[in-house]
Amino acid sequence: PSSAFAVDFSRFGASLDPELLGGVAVVAWTVDLSLDMKELLPLVGTSCQMSKVNDNKSFRKYIDLLATLERWVSPGSGLRSVASQLADKPFLIPLDLSRVSWAEPNFHKRLNMFIRCMGTDAMAG
Repeated sequence: PSSAFAVDFSRFGASLDPELLGGVAVVAWTVDLSLDMKELLPLVGTSCQMSKVNDNKSFRKYIDLLATLERWVSPGSGLRSVASQLADKPFLIPLDLSRVSWAEPNFHKRLNMFIRCMGTDAMAG
C-alpha cells in the first residue's frame, strides 16, 4: 500500500516495537473513527440476516476500512505485516451513542443485536 494513510499506518506499526514502548504493553487497538449509531440502530433487524445495516453507505465504507486494516495487520500468504505486533491483539470498534435516545423503544435489543452481528460475517457482507 502506498497511500498516505497506508504510509501513516506503517509508521504506526513501526512505533509498536517493544524496544520503543518502554515497557508499555499493547493489549488492544482501535481507530479514532466511530460508527454513528443514531443512523444505524433503526436499520437493525430481529436477526443479523434481517438487518438492513449493510444498506447504509457509511457503514459499508467503515467495514471496507476495517477490512483494509485487517489485511495490513494480518495479510496472510507469507506477506509481511505492517504492524505484526497487533496481529494477536483485539480490535475495539468505537460506537458513537451520543445522539441516540436511550429511551427509544427496543434500543437495548437493537444495540445488542448490532454488537452480536458485528462479531459475525453477516454484517461484513
